[in-house]
Amino acid sequence: MAVCPQCKRENPVMSAYCPACGAPMTEEGVQRQQIARQNAQNVGLMGMKWYKFLMYFSLPVSILMNAFGLYDSIRSLQDFNPADYYESLAQLVQVELIGAVLLGILVIVLAAVAEWGLVKRRWAGVQALLGSYLLNGLFALVMAVLVYTADVPSGGYEAIVVTSLGTQYISNVAAAAVMFFLNRTYFTKRKALFLPDEGENRPSF
Repeated sequence: MAVCPQCKRENPVMSAYCPACGAPMTEEGVQRQQIARQNAQNVGLMGMKWYKFLMYFSLPVSILMNAFGLYDSIRSLQDFNPADYYESLAQLVQVELIGAVLLGILVIVLAAVAEWGLVKRRWAGVQALLGSYLLNGLFALVMAVLVYTADVPSGGYEAIVVTSLGTQYISNVAAAAVMFFLNRTYFTKRKALFLPDEGENRPSF
């Protein structure tokens, strides 16, 4: 029979914590208590406002916006007519629409996994979030390369469209890179709060 070192109550079943006073009764219990204290201290020192913003606003809005964007991309792809564009530009637009459909599906999945993971306090949610930024950045980078290597007449309307698209995609690459590294730094500093452990070791935010 185990005896609690704090309240001295006898407990017929050995457990990590005393059912009467909650004091740790085993080495594992002591370690868990230390982890819980450190996690609580981390929350107080670092703050979790960005985490809450992502979980309660940014990710849900992102899922809705990407769902609408996916619907719009599918409609645009169905209505696509190569005759409406200069030959090289038509190919570029078609590739962009197909890529946008595939990207939309993947980003929605990743955003949903990220939302689930952040709610459940799982590191997989953070990885999915970073993956969505990485995927957006890679898509924008590929499209920027395709845009700037497109064979269109210089000085005409097509050249203006290509320049505008190229600038847009380069901006998207930069934005995705910034968001990836900022979120990676933010969550890496708080990784202990998302590691798999017992529920009692996780402080409330």
